[in-house]
Amino acid sequence: MDSSNAQPMPASRGLPDIPPQAQADFDRLREDFRTFVSDCQTLLKNATNLSGEGATIARAQLSKRMADAQTKLDGMRQTANDQAMRVRVSTEDYVRREPFKAVGIAAAAGALLAMLLARR
Repeated sequence: MDSSNAQPMPASRGLPDIPPQAQADFDRLREDFRTFVSDCQTLLKNATNLSGEGATIARAQLSKRMADAQTKLDGMRQTANDQAMRVRVSTEDYVRREPFKAVGIAAAAGALLAMLLARR
């Protein structure tokens, strides 16, 4: 899929625009985390009624779920790192092509930040 034609999703709560693929990954992570928490709650609730062997099985299931969650988190972390690297490279390229514009943008952002901090 060509991400150069993808339109960013509208910003919410003053946050920067989120590309559609990143939003889909975030939604999937949120749903996986909810499922993980629900599964953990169920296992912990059932663990109070379990004997030694049942508790061992419950611990094994919980360990497997945690390992699966860690694997998914590691994959998403790698994806985020890759996207951040692409953004960094494109920013560096822009600064090299348009140094005066980049300095102007940085100065404007610094002035705006200084004004906001001065209001506090």
